[in-house]
Amino acid sequence: MTEARPGETIDDVLRGLRETIARQQRELRLHQSELEQTNAGLLALHAEVELQRQRSAFLDEVSRSVSASLRGREVVEALVGLIEREDVAGSAGVWLAADDSRALTRLPHPESAPDAAVRRVATGHQPHVEPKRLLLPLTVGPHLMGVLELLRDAEFAEEEIPFLTAVAARSAVGLRNANEYERERELAERLQHAMLPTLSTPADLELCARYRPAATGVNIGGDWFDAFTRADGTIVLTVGDVTGHGLDAAVVMGKLQNALRAYTAEGHGPAEALKLAHHLLRGLESSLFATAVVADLDLATGRIRWASAGHLPMLTHGNNGVRYLERPNAPMLGVPFMFDIEEYEETITPGSDLLLYTDGLIERRTEVLDDGLDRLTGAFARVTGLPTDEAGDEILAEMLDEDEHDDDVCLLLCRWSDGQKRSPRRRARHIPTPR
Repeated sequence: MTEARPGETIDDVLRGLRETIARQQRELRLHQSELEQTNAGLLALHAEVELQRQRSAFLDEVSRSVSASLRGREVVEALVGLIEREDVAGSAGVWLAADDSRALTRLPHPESAPDAAVRRVATGHQPHVEPKRLLLPLTVGPHLMGVLELLRDAEFAEEEIPFLTAVAARSAVGLRNANEYERERELAERLQHAMLPTLSTPADLELCARYRPAATGVNIGGDWFDAFTRADGTIVLTVGDVTGHGLDAAVVMGKLQNALRAYTAEGHGPAEALKLAHHLLRGLESSLFATAVVADLDLATGRIRWASAGHLPMLTHGNNGVRYLERPNAPMLGVPFMFDIEEYEETITPGSDLLLYTDGLIERRTEVLDDGLDRLTGAFARVTGLPTDEAGDEILAEMLDEDEHDDDVCLLLCRWSDGQKRSPRRRARHIPTPR
């Protein structure tokens, strides 16, 4: 117990004690207030750090999503799905710009028409902000890819605009890559188709020729087909495949295709024509090789002669059913040594079908070659009686299905008409339109 000093009364001591307690209580409250403010600041900082972490993670996810495909529609679908799934906006859409930036098509809901705000963003490349609607330009440098439209039930906060602008910037890069891919792929396809020949044969020989580029990549392929009538009336059929892709493969393909037509038109048989093509390819000093099969068909006798250099066997459907014309193969054209090429001969009858094709039709990374050959045998047997064009499309549809095949495909279906009119036999399954 505190003792009173001389001259102090008990009341004085109690008063001093109360003042000391009051002062300590004020200091304690001050410290508690400071601690609460510090804690609140730490919580706010933690919340801000977490928000920035979430936004950074979302931006990374945007980059991954828009880079997962090189098709514009799929890029938009991935972006819209991500925005709506993560509740960045209640709904979203992209107004895709055409090359002239004036025509705008919305995905989803392509039937929609852009309003004045969308057109202003497309021409001015500046955001348009409404309380519950945000329009952001999708630009890469000076180039407009489209306009990102975000809609919410709640209002957009001003501090969100920089983050959403970053979302638009990353999305624009993915769309730019998809646009360039699709443009280059279309150019490659047009060039490839321009190099393929126009086929002309007698009326009693029906032909269906199909070319499909690889579903992935933008390079021009080295697959080709050809069919023509020689001066003596013999029908010449060729199909081949240059290794690799790109301009070099396309150049070699064009030279081999033209050379084989010239050699066979001069009267050289299949084996001699392939041997001459081998000499030609070796003289080009190219690192590429090629497989090819050449056949000639005499409709007067039904005799078919053929030779093959590293190519897959032709498939025939006639009196003996469906079978491969399998014989020993010569090496690929262009290999750095000389070799003999054997020539083979058979007789076929009117009504027979003959199928020449490249390896892209049957080869898959997930199966052995024999499985692909078996699938082709079944598909070929099932198109018996169909018109040749429909039969060719049916084979492609069944063999390629919806797979993202990574190689070009050439198919040449030849039918020696038996004079009987075939009635079309339709199937219920959808046959895709050639791309």
